[in-house]
Amino acid sequence: MRANPFVYKGIPLQSREPAMPHSLRTFLESIDNRMLHIREPVDPARQVGYLCSESSGPLMFHNLTGYPGWRLTDILIKDRNGQAAAFGLDDPKGVCPYLAERMATQRGRSVMVADGPVKENRMLGNEVDLHKLPIPQHSVGDGGRYLGSGLTITKDPETGIRNESIIRMMLTEDPQKATFWMAARHNYAHYLKYVAKDEPMPMAFAIGMHPVYEIMSNWSGRHEDFDELEYGAGILGEDIEMVRCDTIDLEVPAHAEIVIEGLVHPHDRVPEGPFGEFTTFGSGAEGPAPVYQITGITHRDDPIFRHMQATWFTDHQPLITLPMEATYYNRLRDTHGNTNIKDIFVPPWASQFMMIVQMEAKWDGQARDVLMSALTGPNLHVKVAIAVDDDVDIYSAEDVLWAIACRTNPAEMVHIMPGSRLHPLDVSIPEVGDEYTVMRIGGKMAIDATKPPTWRAEERAKMTRVDPMGKGDPEIARILEQVRMPR
Repeated sequence: MRANPFVYKGIPLQSREPAMPHSLRTFLESIDNRMLHIREPVDPARQVGYLCSESSGPLMFHNLTGYPGWRLTDILIKDRNGQAAAFGLDDPKGVCPYLAERMATQRGRSVMVADGPVKENRMLGNEVDLHKLPIPQHSVGDGGRYLGSGLTITKDPETGIRNESIIRMMLTEDPQKATFWMAARHNYAHYLKYVAKDEPMPMAFAIGMHPVYEIMSNWSGRHEDFDELEYGAGILGEDIEMVRCDTIDLEVPAHAEIVIEGLVHPHDRVPEGPFGEFTTFGSGAEGPAPVYQITGITHRDDPIFRHMQATWFTDHQPLITLPMEATYYNRLRDTHGNTNIKDIFVPPWASQFMMIVQMEAKWDGQARDVLMSALTGPNLHVKVAIAVDDDVDIYSAEDVLWAIACRTNPAEMVHIMPGSRLHPLDVSIPEVGDEYTVMRIGGKMAIDATKPPTWRAEERAKMTRVDPMGKGDPEIARILEQVRMPR
């Protein structure tokens, strides 16, 4: 009896025509009025990196030297305007509270489908050639060309629950082999289980997704019964359509631009790195790394390569900090039962190692406890946490530094926490050796740059900033616009 082609592992596959799902292409259409289209020849390996690093907004390269038929896009959510567009918001300042609320309440589902656009073109077996993808070299001194934009998909061999993250993958001279580095998180735990079984681990890279899926793949938290793709689907208000890989036992997004399939050898190691990371340093985790044997590549017609330039301050940083900001927004509001948290910003110019919390403290010690909570959360990045009031623009480094300089008594309002685990790529922190990954132990710092709490009204008033005369006067509104124009 012939198997039903619309059933996979007992799951019915949908053959109906679905509603238009969120994809990289639907997002690019929505921001085309902000897109800079570059039609001059550009070499991905030698020139794309700097052009992306210098751009303040979305880019689309149409003429990639050596890669006819391909396009490349980057700098989609570098700032709050791009992030607001990803979530369909009009107010850029509402990004963190909106994402925090959606993360607290929404989950989506995976829906298996029989086919999808990502299957329109196939390279399988001996046809596989990773070098045919327009993968750039990010920085001077990198060990080679690096894929830094693929949503890495693995599956727990015991529970079957998938995990997604964005990790770096270095091309080698062999077009069917690559190597990669991963931090000691969920996909690394999957890998160690396969090592213990002495079996290769199936792993796929999905390139070119709607930015919300990219953002949520960087979320760090427990997920025993769902994965980050389903989390992203919930935030977008949809189910995510998945198709089966051609060469490995794994499911991948049907509407991705590109999927790379392969197996990770449990024991073989090859050199990996150096690589210019989000820290803007080229060192921190280079060394022997696992071998990735590529077994298949599929992609859409007229493919768009989604690049994420790692240096200097590009999409790379907010893709990680956005879910971090929203997670901590919810976490810090629980301090003392109900703390008035206004906004949270993890600035890209501090390479994700600093968190600025905008809050209103009611009681003595509340700001300090909020900062302690910020420094002991689920992410390893934050080693400096700063609390300010809502009259301080947390997106302005000048304003934040003013608050530290004028509202902080270092003897009482700066706190050091030694002996803490920190991010493995923070090269300023001493390294603790490990066979496959990197651990670092060092100090964290909390800076309370808030006014006295609200119950100390008289003392608080003395710390209130004065306004220049004329602020809020409607008669000078048009002149104010002219004065503020850059010149």
